[in-house]
Amino acid sequence: MVSESGETYLPKRGVSPLHIVLTAVMAGVLSLMILFAAITTTVVPGVAALYPATAFEVVFGIWFGVWGALASYIGLVIAGTYAGWFPLPLGVVLSLSDFAAAFIPAAAFRLLKADPALKRAKDWVIYIVFGIVLSSVIPSLYYNSINLAIGWIPSWEAFVLAVVSWNIGNYIVTSVIGIPLLKIVTPYVKRSALYVQHWFS
Repeated sequence: MVSESGETYLPKRGVSPLHIVLTAVMAGVLSLMILFAAITTTVVPGVAALYPATAFEVVFGIWFGVWGALASYIGLVIAGTYAGWFPLPLGVVLSLSDFAAAFIPAAAFRLLKADPALKRAKDWVIYIVFGIVLSSVIPSLYYNSINLAIGWIPSWEAFVLAVVSWNIGNYIVTSVIGIPLLKIVTPYVKRSALYVQHWFS
C-alpha cells in the first residue's frame, strides 16, 4: 500500500505473536541500555543526567505504537529492579514514566497524522512538541514528584535539579539520536511486517 506521503508500507494486519516477540526484544534492549548506557547523577536513584534509552523509547513508540510504550515500561521495571534503584512494587508505579515517554509521541503521531519520517514542517513541529518536549517534561514531573513525596528527593531544590537535568539530557538524546533514526530508518521499518500504523497493528 502507498501512504499519503507516497511511501510504500505493508497493509494493516491484526495483532500477532510477532508483536509479543517484538515487545520482549525491545524491552530487553531498553533494559540493557538503561543499565549500561546512562550517565547518572546522585540527585536521586534512577535519575540520569543523560539517558539515551529515552530516544529509543520515543522512536519505538512512534514506530510500534502501544507495543513500544509497553516495552519502555517493562524495560525500566527490569533494569531498575535489577540495579536496586527501587523495589519492584515502587518500580511498577515509577516505570509509568517511561511508558508515557513512548506513548505521548505515539499518540500524537497517530491522532495528528504525522509522518514518522519527518518529511513535512507539520511532522517536525509534532515531533519537537510531543517527541522531545512533552515526552520528557511529563514523565520527569511524574517520576520526581513521587520520589519527592516518599523522601528520596530531600528538598524542592533537589527536585528542581532532578527535573531540569532530566529534561536537558532527554532533549539532547531525542534530538541527536531520535531524529536521525526517524529520518533514516523509518522507510525501512514501514516496509516491514513490524510497523504498527495504528495502535496495536
